[in-house]
Amino acid sequence: MRNRWGVLLLPLALALYGLWSHPPRLEAASQPATYELAQAPPERLQEVYAKAHPAVLRIDGPEGSRGTGFFYREGLVLTAYHVVAEGGPYTLVLANRKRATATLLGFAEPLDLAVLATEAQAPALLPLETTRHLQVGEAVLHIGNGRGQFIAPRYGRITKVSVDPSPFLPQGLVETSLPLSPGDSGGPVVDLEGKAVGIAVAIGQTEEGFRSFFTPLLDRGLVLAGLEQGQRSHWPYLGLRGPRALTPELARELGLPPGGVLAGEVVLGGAAHRAGLKGLESGGVPDVILEVNRTPVNSFEELLREVRRHQVGDRVLLTVRRGGEVFQVEVELAPFPGR
Repeated sequence: MRNRWGVLLLPLALALYGLWSHPPRLEAASQPATYELAQAPPERLQEVYAKAHPAVLRIDGPEGSRGTGFFYREGLVLTAYHVVAEGGPYTLVLANRKRATATLLGFAEPLDLAVLATEAQAPALLPLETTRHLQVGEAVLHIGNGRGQFIAPRYGRITKVSVDPSPFLPQGLVETSLPLSPGDSGGPVVDLEGKAVGIAVAIGQTEEGFRSFFTPLLDRGLVLAGLEQGQRSHWPYLGLRGPRALTPELARELGLPPGGVLAGEVVLGGAAHRAGLKGLESGGVPDVILEVNRTPVNSFEELLREVRRHQVGDRVLLTVRRGGEVFQVEVELAPFPGR
C-alpha cells in the first residue's frame, strides 16, 4: 500500500512544500515516566477538554476558515505555519464567538510552527509542555475545527514518536490515532495534565491504517521565543511547480531518454528561474533534472530529499538534460517566490 499524506487544511500543491535541513529529532525517554498511558478513562480527557478548550480558536483568512490556533500567552496565538502561509488578513474566532484581528509575528516553516499577535483578550491560556519526553501509548486530546465543528474534541493515543512519514512533511513528527480532518491544522495536542505537547500538522494513510501527525514542542522553548521576536525561517526551494518523474512511458511520449525529474513549471523569480532552467512556460519540453550535487534523482521525492539537505542561501549543482544536451548549472536555493 502506498502511503498518502496531506496537510490538514488545504490541498496545497506538493511543489509548494519546502525543502529543508533536518531539525533535531524527538527521542523517547530512556526511563519510563510516571505517567498514565492510554488506559486513562474517557472522563479524564473530557475533564481536560472542558478546561482547555476556551483557549482554542479558529483562524479565518479572506477565503474563510483556514484552521486552528490557541492562546498560550496573553496576546499570542500558536498555530501551524501552513495555516497562515498564504498571507492575511487573519481573523480569529474566539471560543466566546468574539472576533479579532491578528498579525503574523514569526514562523519556522521547517517545523510548521507560527506565532500570531492579537490585541484580543484571551478567554483562557493553554500551557505548553516543552520538557517532557512523550511515550508510545499515551492518551492525548486534540481540539480543533475539523468537519465544520467549532473547537471540538478528538481523542486518541500516541502510536510512534520521532517519525519521518514523508519528504513533503517536517521530520521528527509524532504519530497518533487521533481522527483529525481538514480544519484541524494548527490545533493543540494536549496531554492528561492539560498541557499542549504539540501542534497538529498532517494526516495520512499508512500500512497500519489512518494516522495523524503533530510537530512536538519538546525543547522548542527557544524556537518559540525567537518567533515571538519576529524570527522567520523558510525551507529552501528550487521554485518549481508540478515536477514529476520522467517515467519510461512519459519519456516515450516526449521522445527523451527515461530517468530524472521533469521540471514542470519554473516559477518566475525563483531559484531555478534565476539559474536559467526552462519549464512548461517556455513552450517546449521542460528541462529534466538528473542529479543534485552528483546524486541521481528519479522522483520528486528524491529531488525533495536532496534539496532539503541544504538551507536557504546554499548553492547546489544540478545536472540537467535539455533535449539532447546534458549540462551542469549552479542554483542558489531560496524561499518559494512570493512567500
